[in-house]
Amino acid sequence: MCGIAGIMTWDGSAPSARTLDRLAQALAHRGPDGRGRHVSDNVGMVHTRLAIIDLETGDQPILARSAPAAASPAIIANGEIYNHLDLRREIGEAAFATRSDCEPPLHLYLRDGVGFARRLRGMYAIAIHDPPRKRLVLARDPFGIKPLYYAETGAGFSFASEARALITAGLTTADLRHEARDELLQLQFTTGAETAFRGIFRLLPGETVVVEKGRITDRRRIEALPAAGPRGMRAAEALRRLDEILNDGVAIHQRSDVPYGMFLSGGVDSSVLLAMMARLNEKPVRAFTAGFEGCLVHDEREHARKLAGIVGAKHVEVNFGEGDFWRLLPEIASVMDDPAADYALLPTYKLAAAARENGLKVILTGEGGDEIFGGYGRYRRASRWRLFGGRPMRCAGALDGLGVLREPSEQ
Repeated sequence: MCGIAGIMTWDGSAPSARTLDRLAQALAHRGPDGRGRHVSDNVGMVHTRLAIIDLETGDQPILARSAPAAASPAIIANGEIYNHLDLRREIGEAAFATRSDCEPPLHLYLRDGVGFARRLRGMYAIAIHDPPRKRLVLARDPFGIKPLYYAETGAGFSFASEARALITAGLTTADLRHEARDELLQLQFTTGAETAFRGIFRLLPGETVVVEKGRITDRRRIEALPAAGPRGMRAAEALRRLDEILNDGVAIHQRSDVPYGMFLSGGVDSSVLLAMMARLNEKPVRAFTAGFEGCLVHDEREHARKLAGIVGAKHVEVNFGEGDFWRLLPEIASVMDDPAADYALLPTYKLAAAARENGLKVILTGEGGDEIFGGYGRYRRASRWRLFGGRPMRCAGALDGLGVLREPSEQ
């Protein structure tokens, strides 16, 4: 991950250098490999880099070489553009100044305008400053994998990869929305554009916004899923297409100039991922599995160990115990910028630390695979006909039936 942030003042004045410094410092942990800054007219942007692709020339911001430096559109981005090689061939290599996967979106914008994100395949949060048009353009990937927050205040428009960066820089305050607190307790996360902090908003998944004179003037959105329903096909054809899609998806996610690995559980999702990575890599897959001792949580290490042995993966087992819970919980809570109460955060945090200790910057996971492949009983039941025991999944919250938070809270 990288960190991006910026300011557009509403009155045309230059952004405060001190505030930009604070934004960059607040996001320093997201990008230990470099720091960049762009200031032009009433816009200032900062970038903290975690180098994954183009280690030598991929520093940001990236300017369009076709325009004079003073008027050149500039891009900063957090994420990966998986189809960047295809886009380079389409646009023409002569236009590019770097080998970075984050440069093609800038040239798409110059060619296609605000609708540029429709050609992107990847996970991203992007900011483009266009001095000739005096506008700032922000875009977020359709699944909302990469975060992006913004605030509109009396000083203008500000954005950042983390809500806390806006607060730390003094651009807004940590004023808690009690409705979001109640929603968090019930659902274990908060939804929609409004965050837990009053005045700080999320750019929605797939959303692109245009900002002029410190105010949003246009919004567009790309839906994550196609509007048409499932397409019927024979089982053999469906299996062939599934194999093609999995092969393409895993292969394109492995485009990296640094070593990578995966998180392996005993579930369907990561098992499929392991099989695909083993097929596509000549070297053994580096897999990390969390285990649990002395508690009621199901320990999947034995099954994961067998799977790793079948494909010859280099397998690392990481135990998570009671001591880890008490030691890591405060640390994890402190780094959770947008609050969520998913207990899987704890072992995942320790797995990520183990991956880093083993020299890895990139990890693939099977996120979303359980929903597609019926990894849990509730998904399998929902897919069956009612005649065969099928039933729809019910909407449920952590506080259902407890008789609390029945009325809107005022404090």
